[in-house]
Amino acid sequence: MAKRRTPAPDTPKLSPAEQRNELRFILSFYAEYKWRALIVLVIMLMSNSISLAFPKFIGDLLDTIQHSALTMDMWSITGILVSLFLVQAIVNYYTSVSLATITENVLANLRSRVFDHILRLPLGVFGERRVGELMSRVTSDITQIQETFTFTMMQLLRQSIFLVGGIVFIVIRSVRLTTPVLITLPLIIFIALVFGRRLRAISTQVQDILAGATTIVEETFQAIESVKSFTNEGYEHTRYQNRLSDYVRLAIRAAKIRSVFISFILFAMFGGIAGVLAYGVYLVRLNELSIGELLSFILYAFFVAGALGSFAELFGQIQRTLGASVRVREILNEQPEDTEAHDDRRRLSEITISTMSFRYPSRDEVYALKEVSLHIPAGARVAFVGESGAGKSTTAALIQRMYEPTSGSILFDGIPAHTLSLNTVRSNIGFVPQDIILFGSTIEENIRYGKVDASEAEVLEAARMAYALEFIEKMPEGMATVVGERGVKLSGGQRQRIAIARALLKNPPILILDEATSSLDSQSEYYIQQALEHLMKGRTTIVIAHRLSTIRRCDRIFVFHNGGVADQGTHEELIADTESLYARLCRLQFGDPEGNR
Repeated sequence: MAKRRTPAPDTPKLSPAEQRNELRFILSFYAEYKWRALIVLVIMLMSNSISLAFPKFIGDLLDTIQHSALTMDMWSITGILVSLFLVQAIVNYYTSVSLATITENVLANLRSRVFDHILRLPLGVFGERRVGELMSRVTSDITQIQETFTFTMMQLLRQSIFLVGGIVFIVIRSVRLTTPVLITLPLIIFIALVFGRRLRAISTQVQDILAGATTIVEETFQAIESVKSFTNEGYEHTRYQNRLSDYVRLAIRAAKIRSVFISFILFAMFGGIAGVLAYGVYLVRLNELSIGELLSFILYAFFVAGALGSFAELFGQIQRTLGASVRVREILNEQPEDTEAHDDRRRLSEITISTMSFRYPSRDEVYALKEVSLHIPAGARVAFVGESGAGKSTTAALIQRMYEPTSGSILFDGIPAHTLSLNTVRSNIGFVPQDIILFGSTIEENIRYGKVDASEAEVLEAARMAYALEFIEKMPEGMATVVGERGVKLSGGQRQRIAIARALLKNPPILILDEATSSLDSQSEYYIQQALEHLMKGRTTIVIAHRLSTIRRCDRIFVFHNGGVADQGTHEELIADTESLYARLCRLQFGDPEGNR
């Protein structure tokens, strides 16, 4: 059975050391802005500390009621308060904008790095991971990190200042009133840690399920024609709804845990404050405490209670971010291909495959190819034929180094393929697949994809040689026509000719044509065959064919069967053996042992 990597239903718990590693991983992206961010954080620390003066001045202001001779002090205190908060408002605006600017740039760089890394991953990774899952890593997971660093970290810093400063000031104001508050703190902190760990585990599962839901949407939209053809809209909706139900169930479970904790915090802290307030009133009556000092103490106690109450949500958000960070790091830890361009302009032409075997990473218990050996001389035109699943397309993919052989070797001009850079190998190969997928941009941009720096004249010439101008010029917008998602606005034959024009523009020394004329009508096929005949001259060409009429003029035909090369030779040599697999394939298609129509 094929192995597929799917999101784990139960995420392993992260140890404190692992959590610190995840946090360091995220903070590492701030290295470029570390000094600017540090300055902003220091200014923010000073600005938020101003708020701690508020309860003291309010208490002092209230105490002036008992001293009518201190009227000027009341206005002085009021002026100081207004001035302080005006300065704080201005500084908060600057720090908020500065930190948001830094974070947005950092997260944009992280998105760019993750996207670039995914692009450079081996093709096998895309067979193990679904597209929707990879999209979720770039979108929802990084958005989770973004929310934390644009809002949560600022709030955490602010509430930490209120907590520490509030505790210091209530101790200064009254040790007797402070004692009950400090006794409850260790219990609150312990419960916060327990709830935080549970929230992290559930939040990571929520991210996994959301990634799965995104995958369903992606796959459904990509195959929308099949969905509608089989009238499976209801089935796809049910699939998506079931995944959303799992998401809602876990999200509600997480909300319940947060709500229980917050409710406990509110009850414990504010209930405690009510008790402390009653005790404080008693001390005022004994003249051991002024009304202003009691009010200041209560305000500071509210600061402490509010900070503790917010920590549950803030820690939960950070835990969700650490869970998202784990998923992002999983992608970044995948070993990418080295696809960087190297100063290697050699043109490869001869291909030799020696006892090559291969197993797909997602199906490593079954050999897709077993001990394949073949030789393709420079400039030769060869064909790969055989039943579906015989190994033709897999061999072509290995020649392009989309995968590496499990054993055996591939040589280009006598040079082992693994000693050549991927860029060198792939830049020498032009590929026209049977299943054409175009980008949703214009016809010109799709053709230019074969050579991004091509001139307009080169693009037009490639389109002309592929007989694509015939339909392009009939369109009102010509080359600027938008082809739509995956090229849905064009017919199959038109998409095929765009792909051929793209390969023509690349002008490679090696061509791989996977049923390049399969989607064309008879007239278009004739014209394309003429263009391909011209294109293949002097180039090494591999034609993967199911329609055997297209490969009779090849220099050599390799007949694939059960992952190996069962036979090889010219059309005449292979057809001469009436019991050969090739002869049987010809009879099945044409009812004629000579392979004639």
